[in-house]
Amino acid sequence: MSPRQFKTFAWVVLGYAILVIVWGAVVRATGSGAGCGAHWPLCNGVAVPIAPTLATIIEFAHRTTSGLILLMTVLLWWMAAKTFPAGHTARKAAMWSLIFVIVEALVGAGIVLLRLVEDNASVLRAIYIAGHLTNTLLLVACYTWTIVAAEPAPQASLSAADARERAGHWQRWDLWMRLALLGIMVTAAIGAIVALGDTLFPSATLADGFAADMNPAAHFLIRLRVWHPAIAVIVSFALVTVIVRSDALEEPPLKTPARAVIGFVLLQVALGAANLFMLAPLALQMAHLLVSNLLWVAAVWTALIIRALTLREPL
Repeated sequence: MSPRQFKTFAWVVLGYAILVIVWGAVVRATGSGAGCGAHWPLCNGVAVPIAPTLATIIEFAHRTTSGLILLMTVLLWWMAAKTFPAGHTARKAAMWSLIFVIVEALVGAGIVLLRLVEDNASVLRAIYIAGHLTNTLLLVACYTWTIVAAEPAPQASLSAADARERAGHWQRWDLWMRLALLGIMVTAAIGAIVALGDTLFPSATLADGFAADMNPAAHFLIRLRVWHPAIAVIVSFALVTVIVRSDALEEPPLKTPARAVIGFVLLQVALGAANLFMLAPLALQMAHLLVSNLLWVAAVWTALIIRALTLREPL
């Protein structure tokens, strides 16, 4: 297999993984997490459920598609070993993808076996939700890393002095981009908890929602809702500032991912506002989650290229 063919397959794995992640939002929003009972990996004690309810169909579909992404990641890891020499970064990235997809499966099993589903509004469930989302982002980041490493960004023909100056410039922005990635992860983790709160404690009107957010006696999942949009706006502004002030929009290897970051930030802010004013209908929740993953891919891609420019060597 050529590196280009491997990269194409890696894109397929990444795209499919994002679709599985979005379907996970349907499981949570519809309260179908207990559709297979407290059984894992079996569903209601059997391999294939007989006469399933709608909740069972939704949960079983999620488990089946999640199992397929595990098999695809094993294949990705094997293909990386066959395509690239020992020590190549693409092999390392594929290995970490496999590690995180296994952790993803274990966290999902824990949610089921601990019964952190349906109407469970405990602190433990909130922690699991945040941890699950964080691991998901790390998995998506590793898929993106695998893709970028399969075909390193082209190196410009520069003199030694110009190369040092260029590396020094990007070194100043490398840390800021990493901090921006951390900000995205924190925002997404809080957003996952807030989405759980919206599911368990829906508001009839926008006014009722604001009143509940400000009520000190309200459940902690409700009171957290006010923090997510505030943090999201701050992180979005910081991320766009890093992209613009670092001249990423002018650097040839960075133009595509940097422009994608700004476009997805604007779209995500618009979807977030729509979710707020329309009381988070399922379709908008799914769109919000989808764009958040696309934004994460673009941001990780940008950070990886900046890192490569800093090191003045292939990823």
